[in-house]
Parts: sequence; C-alpha cells; structure tokens
Amino acid sequence: MFADMAYEGARSIVGPYLRHLDAMLVIAAAVSVGDLVSYTARLLGGLVVHAISTSRAYWGMVILGYVINLAAVPLLALAGSWEAAFALVIVERMGKGLRAPARDTILAEVSQGIGRGLAFSLHEVLDQAGAVAGPLIVGLVASREGYGFREAFLALAAPALVAVTLLLAAYSLYPQVESAKRGPGGGGRLPRGFALIAVSGFLAMAGFVHWVQASYRLAHLGLGGVAYLYSLAMLVDALSALALGVLYDRVGPSTVALVPVAAGLATALLWYGSPLAFALAWGVAMGGFESVYRSLVADSLDPGSRGLGFGVAYFSMGVGWSVGNLLISAIDSAVLPMVALLEAGALALILAYSRGRP
Repeated sequence: MFADMAYEGARSIVGPYLRHLDAMLVIAAAVSVGDLVSYTARLLGGLVVHAISTSRAYWGMVILGYVINLAAVPLLALAGSWEAAFALVIVERMGKGLRAPARDTILAEVSQGIGRGLAFSLHEVLDQAGAVAGPLIVGLVASREGYGFREAFLALAAPALVAVTLLLAAYSLYPQVESAKRGPGGGGRLPRGFALIAVSGFLAMAGFVHWVQASYRLAHLGLGGVAYLYSLAMLVDALSALALGVLYDRVGPSTVALVPVAAGLATALLWYGSPLAFALAWGVAMGGFESVYRSLVADSLDPGSRGLGFGVAYFSMGVGWSVGNLLISAIDSAVLPMVALLEAGALALILAYSRGRP
C-alpha cells in the first residue's frame, strides 16, 4: 500500500511533468516502453527465481525490486531535463518488474484456502488504497502556493521509506517460501493452454491506453486535475478488483473476458468521451488486469512453475502495452478500429481457454 502511495503518486503527474520539461507527445507515449522494461524485468525475475529456487532468491528479488522502484521516486525531484526524468521512470519500472513474479508466487502460496480471486483482489484493494492516497498527496502539495513538481515528488519519500520497513518485517514473519522447496528449475513445463493466456494478455494490453499518454492529452485539466482524476481511477480500480475477484471465485476463468471489454472502452472514451468516463473505465480495466488476470495465471500453473509463468505472462503483456501505445500515438485517427480488433482477439482467446479448461 505504501509503495503504491509513492510510485503511483509520482506516476499520476509524469505526463504533465514531461510536458513541463518540454518533451514531445511521442516521449510521453514512449514511457510505455518503461513498462516494457518492467515486464521484461518480470521475465528476468521469474527466470532467476525459477532457476535458483531458494527462499533467499525469492525474497532477495522482492526486496531488490522494491528498493530500486522506490528510490527512483524522490529522485525525480532532481531531474533537470526530460531525459533525466524519462531515465528515472524507466529505472522505477525496472524495479517494479523485478519483484513481481516472486511476490505473486508468495502471494499465491499464502492465499490457499481463501479463494485465489479474493486473495489477489484484496491485494489490489490495498495497493489501490495507496494509489488513491498518493495522487491525493500530490494534488494537495501542488495546490499550495509556490509548490510544484519538485515538492510533490519529495513528499513521496516518506511512504517509500515506510514501505521498505514493512517489507523487511514481512520477510522476518514468513522467511520460508514453500514453492522454493521444489529445488532449482522449479516445476515442469508451462502447460500448453498457457499460451492462450499469454497472447490474450498481449492483445488486451495493446489496445489499452497508458495513463502517461492519457495524462499528457489531459494536461489542460491542470496538475491537480490530472492527479485527482488518477486518484479516482485508482479508487475504481480497487472496487472493481474486489468485485471481479469475488465473481472469479464463483464463475471461473470466463470472468476475465470482462477485462478486454473494459480496456477497449477506456481507450475509446479518451478520444470520444469525457475525462471522467475515461477514468472510470480505465480503473475497471486496470482492476481486472491486476486481480482476475493474475488469478487466472496462478490457477493455470503448478506452484513450482509460477515464478516462470508469471514472468512470461507479464512479459507478453508488457510488449503488447508498449507496441500498442506507440501505435495509438501514431495513428490517432484510426484508434477505434485498431483497439476493437485487438480487444476482440483477446476476448476470443480468453473464452477459448475457459471452454477448454478441465
């Protein structure tokens, strides 16, 4: 929660910050490449913990990722050019990526007995509580006379320190990762049906506009306006994640089919709707990606293969998000047909997996 408070608070104003530093729209769109770095780092993190498969490897990757991720946030206050700010965003995303497969493997492990969908959705709710508070902090700091980007980024150092402290406490309480007991190499191969999940993630994310590109286009709302809009999106993210998680435990994998629908709708509303409608749809889509999509990945794999599987799934999503957002920024007039085609493909693959699942 406190980690999200820090980096989501910063993320809410990266688009306007890049514009303030005289970056062009294509630079804001290229921030999605930072998410490609993040998802590539997830693949690397998954490969490392799968190959070493020790409790220290799992926790070491989690702690390293959080430290890199959170240290980059207050350093944005010192960026004097869009190049420096862009580099720090990339570093922040890399740290976030490294920790994800090991963290999600541990989360899937400790969630046995309460429902996979509920567990991941509760995790997302706590994350989004921080993601709501972070932009609110940014908006409040930025609204003070004489304050701006620098003070906003520096204010986020406090929740970053709290997050690292709590992470170390979690390690002391649960040092042994059961999935690591399978030894180096983890479990067996990824199941054949897993390819449908990975490709659906690629297509769904390719048609989902990145918040940084969206916030660049919404910069006319002002620094506080963009931050508050993002805070609203994060609140919707939390609520939709919880609802979708409960539905997933009752209905099953077909629930994930709602995610590409929401993702395509969000992108369309940025062009043809109001900022408020866009933020609501964007929050629903993100809540789905972070809860039921992760639940689907976890349920499709045996414990020893989850680190690797999460890494592969996240990498596929990251490539899709990066390529898709660069295309979205380049073909402004043809966005709607492209997005509709991508999300329809993602929907079809999810339904195919759901029908074929034993």
